[in-house]
Amino acid sequence: MARRAAAVLWVCLLGCLAANAQSLKPRVIVFVHGLHGDRDSWRAANGAYWPQMIQSDPQFRNSDVVVAQYPTPTLHGRLSTVQLAEFLWNQLQQQHVWEHQDVVFIAHSLGGIVTEQMLLNHPDSAARVPFIVSYATPHEGSFVANLARVYDSDPLLTDLRASNDNNFLIDLEQRWRSSATTARIHRYCAFEALDTPAGAGIGRYLRARTRVVSYYSATYGCDADTPPQKIVANHIDIVKPGSRSADAYTFFARMYRKNPIIDTVQTVRDNKVPGLNVDCNRTQANDDLQVPIALDPALHEQLLSAVAEYADIDKIRIVSQPVVTRIDPSGIAHVAYAFKGQGRGLLLGCPAGHASILVHFTIRSQVVIGN
Repeated sequence: MARRAAAVLWVCLLGCLAANAQSLKPRVIVFVHGLHGDRDSWRAANGAYWPQMIQSDPQFRNSDVVVAQYPTPTLHGRLSTVQLAEFLWNQLQQQHVWEHQDVVFIAHSLGGIVTEQMLLNHPDSAARVPFIVSYATPHEGSFVANLARVYDSDPLLTDLRASNDNNFLIDLEQRWRSSATTARIHRYCAFEALDTPAGAGIGRYLRARTRVVSYYSATYGCDADTPPQKIVANHIDIVKPGSRSADAYTFFARMYRKNPIIDTVQTVRDNKVPGLNVDCNRTQANDDLQVPIALDPALHEQLLSAVAEYADIDKIRIVSQPVVTRIDPSGIAHVAYAFKGQGRGLLLGCPAGHASILVHFTIRSQVVIGN
């Protein structure tokens, strides 16, 4: 029974979005593994599986979960970071990831570089991304890649080498900062605090324990107002939280809450100007009646449009219907109108008339809908 449940979870994590494109949640959390990684990159020694923990955690109830994959064989890979970025984008497209309102990433090592390259290549998709949380991503390269290039011609190792003339990483960072779309995306970073044993994972290239990605490389280019998170784990285990209280898990949860899901809604609110009186056979007119509506800056409210009409009409003759001639972003509608009082009657004499101007304001607001 447990194996069957686990199999269902695999299918759900990797295929449910395609099957239920009409029932997508507002946000999706995408896991992107690192060099030589796969779906098991997120599984702790005690069996805890990070994507599953998030999927069943109530604080992420408004988010779907996707575990992404891209080909990065342990030896003699042939695809560059640029090619893998396109592969990843196409995979996420097939899984309806880009149909979500928000797309956020948990990226490990190379996965952070691939994700950034992908978003630079697809600015329309990047516009949906509020933040990325990177774990031991070598923004300034890793000397381990330099060593590995001696044994393996994988182009990824060239892209990841630590060097002052690594033009790939230099160009990636410059493009990221100069693009209005990607520059607004928050980058939060965690770094490994333990050395990786020789022979383990990428440690196959090492003869001694070592820090695969340095503190400076892991934190370069990340948000300055959010301190990088220290994870007491090596390069491989940094993305294998054993429980929801683990630092890797709680760091992402904090960044998630720091960036709540925002829904953009349109509402119509009214304001009425009463008491527009007119004497018998006289005209009441105004080319610039200013009708205000209050806008809430906390909700980033914007006045989109306004229309006007008469209300509370009594003993008048309409000369022209009220028309909104312009609106001010501050929340004012400028209205032009004209009406006359009724003429003298045989029985009622010459009564006064009155009317009101009713303005319907269409307002766009940003509302927090929860996490």
